[in-house]
Amino acid sequence: MSARPQIGIIVGSTRPVRVGRPVADEIAQLIEAAGADAVMLDLAELRLPLLDEAMPPASGVRSNPHTIAWAERIDALDGVVFVTPDYNAGYPAALKNAIDYLKHEWVGKPAAIVSYGWAGGAASAAQLAAVLTYIGLALDEQGVQMAFEQGDFDESMRLADPTAFVARSIEALRALVERVVAASSAALVDA
Repeated sequence: MSARPQIGIIVGSTRPVRVGRPVADEIAQLIEAAGADAVMLDLAELRLPLLDEAMPPASGVRSNPHTIAWAERIDALDGVVFVTPDYNAGYPAALKNAIDYLKHEWVGKPAAIVSYGWAGGAASAAQLAAVLTYIGLALDEQGVQMAFEQGDFDESMRLADPTAFVARSIEALRALVERVVAASSAALVDA
């Protein structure tokens, strides 16, 4: 086990062609450079089914192996960065589902939102912020919104140059990551 803070990066999109994973990969490098360990939690890879527990998440009672594994992964984190697209002025159902599986594991964790879309993901970030605040995460109020520009995509709608896309927001992302790592480190010292 590392003495460095464990910062999860939750990739909220599960689409086969998506921006979230390349953005999350760049964020992982920033987390490592800031002195923490990046823990990639890609919902497309995790494939959580729709919430299927008999008991409500606040009960802490879990019966399904995928729920238990998800709870253990989140509980082991010191902080979380949520990477979300804007789908019709909201965030993806897969991300909402992953959040709703748990309750106590989220409470008090330093967290931040990185959103993207043609308007920077402003609407999805606002919705997600409301939910994360409600369930008790210590949410960084600034977040980072990454707006698409003409020419960002190739003919298959993949980012033509993910590094260039991230580079437009790199200073804001670096500052955000540093705040989350600092808050996570402080929480470790206080524990």
